[in-house]
Order: sequence, then structure tokens, then C-alpha cells
Amino acid sequence: MKAKFLPFLLLTVLLQVSTFSFAHEMISARQIRLKNKTEVQHRSIPVTPDAFIENSLLSIDLLSTVPTVTVTIKDAETGEVVYTSTDLNVDKVYIDLAGEEKGKYTLEIQLPKEAFIGDFELD
Repeated sequence: MKAKFLPFLLLTVLLQVSTFSFAHEMISARQIRLKNKTEVQHRSIPVTPDAFIENSLLSIDLLSTVPTVTVTIKDAETGEVVYTSTDLNVDKVYIDLAGEEKGKYTLEIQLPKEAFIGDFELD
């Protein structure tokens, strides 16, 4: 009886620890609200990418593979471009902003047929 109970107890403890550590990781990430910059010219529902900032790491999930995406980050106060990149055939983009100063920034995502914009703050 003890031989069957011990592995079950160990598995339960390990699952709880992994759940707590995953939940802790998600607490510090903040979602960036993106707005569609382009006018919708068809009747389909636009799919908005998900963008998160966690410390200095910006992660963008495009929700499907796109042929090309241009990501631009500007200082919200001065309008100065601090980062720009064009990637091909990607579904996720990760940008490390560790060298940038604390403050407010604007994120622009340009897809082949749509563009999105959102504001975030580096702490």
C-alpha cells in the first residue's frame, strides 16, 4: 500500500510546484493593448496579435505564420525610433529592450495587409 501511495504523493507535489512556478511567470508579464491602424475593407473579422512586455523582454505572438512583419518601437514622448526589424515567415517575435531607458514607448506592427499600434511602459 505504501509503495503505491508514495509515487502518487510525489507526482502530486511536483505538479503543484510546476503550476505555482508557471503562474508566477505570468504575473509579471503585462499585455500591450493593440489597436488596428488600418481600415477593415472586407467583412472578415480581423485577428489582432498578442503582445506582452515582461521586464525588458517584448514578445509578440502573431497567432499564425505571416510572410513578413515589420516591428517598430518608438519613444512615445519624442517619436524617435529606438528599434525596427523586418522578419520573414514568423509567428512569434521576441525583442530584448534591455539597453533602453525607462519610459513610455509605442509599438507598431506592420503585417502585409494590416497594421497595429499599442503603447507600453518600460520599468
